Amino acid sequence: MNKDFLTITTNVGNRVQDPSSTFATVIKTFVNKRYFQILRAINWQNINYDYTFDTVGGTQNYVLPDEFGKEISARDTSNGLELSAYDYQNLATDYPDGVSDEGSVARYIIYEDTVKAQPTASSALAIVSSSTADTTQSILVRGISGGVELTETVTLNGTTPANTANSYTRVKGISKSAVTAGKVTVTSNTGAVTLTVLPPKVTESRYKLIKLHYVPITAITISLPYIIKPLPMTENNDYPIIDIADLIEIGAEADAWFYKRQGNKASARETMFGVELQQYIYDKENQPNVVTQFRPTTYNKDNLY
Repeated sequence: MNKDFLTITTNVGNRVQDPSSTFATVIKTFVNKRYFQILRAINWQNINYDYTFDTVGGTQNYVLPDEFGKEISARDTSNGLELSAYDYQNLATDYPDGVSDEGSVARYIIYEDTVKAQPTASSALAIVSSSTADTTQSILVRGISGGVELTETVTLNGTTPANTANSYTRVKGISKSAVTAGKVTVTSNTGAVTLTVLPPKVTESRYKLIKLHYVPITAITISLPYIIKPLPMTENNDYPIIDIADLIEIGAEADAWFYKRQGNKASARETMFGVELQQYIYDKENQPNVVTQFRPTTYNKDNLY
């Protein structure tokens, strides 16, 4: 039977004989670490087959959903064209003078950034919460101002915007000192550009985006089915997405014993975790009615140039 986040954390604390709330905070990091370790080991996949987005003429970059893991394919459904995956190095090498040229979209790059969009010109940042209760937390901003990397801390003022002292041409990081009651929005260029929206429980700004090449001239629809990225457990009544609570507990207990400098106990639980994980993988992969096949695909020469 699966267990919620609080139960898993409590069980681990009891087994290492430290049920304190202070150590429970540490255990929660161990629980999520093992949670994702197991999901990677079993190659867990849940797919959003229906995701599409519409482009805007002249706009090259688009923000992807928070749960976006890896794309399965990319297709311009308006023109019936498959798009090729690329990387920044090849794009810069193959199209040194044409990265921002407009034309028919032929390829794409998936990349990460700390913000949804960068300021369009040197600008102070306005930071505001959706809750009047958020007046003690601070926001750390790291960015380029006057050609120099600077950092500053801005204290939230509830639903009244608080502005940075510096004006930034590029933002390299935005983070909160603690969780908030409301969502925190950061804008630049007098509110014209939204850099990030931080949910209450999220303390760091980070996004996945897609860059299209060439830059679309008109609106088209891009189909982008993707593997869903599981999110960490944060609330007490969060459950693992699959029934692996017992396995998580064993791994987290090993981490907890190691944290307590009990090497022998940690090693014993780590060995047990490895054995149980292998048995779980075997149970998942041992499907008598499944035949594994290779499916080679030919290169699409239409996207060569």
